[in-house]
Amino acid sequence: MSRLYPRLLPGAASRRFKDLQVMGPQPPKEGEEPSLADAVFAATGGTRVTGPDLTKVRFDLVERASASGFPTQRSRTGYAEFDVSVARYLHGACGMVPGEAAQRSVWSYFGLVLVPDICAWRYPANETRGFLDDRFVGADLTRHTLGRLWLRAHLLFDDGVGDPYGLIVALGEADMDQILARRLDVAASPALVREIVRAHRDDPRAGSGPKDRDVLRDSLKRLLRLAAFLDLDSLSRHQLASLVHEARDSSRRTLESR
Repeated sequence: MSRLYPRLLPGAASRRFKDLQVMGPQPPKEGEEPSLADAVFAATGGTRVTGPDLTKVRFDLVERASASGFPTQRSRTGYAEFDVSVARYLHGACGMVPGEAAQRSVWSYFGLVLVPDICAWRYPANETRGFLDDRFVGADLTRHTLGRLWLRAHLLFDDGVGDPYGLIVALGEADMDQILARRLDVAASPALVREIVRAHRDDPRAGSGPKDRDVLRDSLKRLLRLAAFLDLDSLSRHQLASLVHEARDSSRRTLESR
């Protein structure tokens, strides 16, 4: 059964984010359960997590972050390792179904109450603007420190292979963001997203000719145009794969001719 997580509604999230800017992250103290002040739960749809459940989730996230350098070391490699590890964990072990994970207020609770210290490590304060609100407040799940990782794992999950999360490592954050930015069209179809990532990972011409990133981005534009008049969900995996490869081939030819 689905697990229901605390939700931090917009007013409370706004107040806590203002406090974050002034005082820095205030994570739960050691030995204390994460606060449920200002938090609410959905009335139905699953089993509410308990204080000990939340303590366990925090412990697991801190453990994974620590393996990547938290709280003192920061590097692109460490951040990439963190993203992959936490994406697998959030989607595979937290019992959060899509309907619950789609609630922005859930991720506001994660970012501002449960693990604000991890979010602040992953996305440090800017010298001029301080902390960026969309990394802590769940206004846009493609930008939230943790929400974007659950979404990435959900889109790329493939239970038909030995490692259902194997595609997560195929694209870096910047390239995956290009797909998530088109979430109302391209990313609305997880099957299509998986084919795009597979084609990018397995391209035999990768590393030669146009930059791989340029090929990916140009092909996404072509797929976006096709999505306007094709029912992508009705296509088989073979048909989707053919569509993606045709778009990549067209993009490569166009870029090579410039």
